[in-house]
Amino acid sequence: MKKEKKMKKNPYVAPLITVELIAMEEGIATGSAMVRPVNDTGQIKTEWQEGTDISRDINWN
Repeated sequence: MKKEKKMKKNPYVAPLITVELIAMEEGIATGSAMVRPVNDTGQIKTEWQEGTDISRDINWN
């Protein structure tokens, strides 16, 4: 005779999605950077540093 094994089934639990709203006082990285529009002598720098242009074909494969 075959012995039948009875498997105990767990009850179904429906998935649950929750949403948390968080109000931030500052941005994530706001306090980590400091921007100084002036140099050490207090002068504002309005020029860009220009480098040389690079022209070449790029293989995207």
